[in-house]
Amino acid sequence: MISEQEDREATAISNMAIDFWKLLRVSERIMAGLPEEKHKRITAQLRFSAGRLDSHLDALGVTLATFEGQNFGPELPAIAVNADEFDNVNALIIESAVEPAVIRNGKVIQNARVMLKESKADVSGN
Repeated sequence: MISEQEDREATAISNMAIDFWKLLRVSERIMAGLPEEKHKRITAQLRFSAGRLDSHLDALGVTLATFEGQNFGPELPAIAVNADEFDNVNALIIESAVEPAVIRNGKVIQNARVMLKESKADVSGN
């Protein structure tokens, strides 16, 4: 059983990791509209920041997982925010992550929130 303090720490770590991940994603989208001379410098800064985030999370035993491009199913710690759009669709894949899953020391502490799309693959194998 985890203590209340450990639970608060896990929640804080999870929230910080997700917020930083979102900030990096927004920054990447903004960069697409920048002039080329600024693009290289800012790309390097973002790459450095993302590397720092990975190092800090690694030190805490935390990984972030988006599952983008994977088949969606109950085995994934992911919640589909647009699941109601696919009532009669059998094969769904994760198109993008709204928030990553947060996994600490092999234990999911927060599920990913994802957007789905219909898979074009023939799941029958034919």
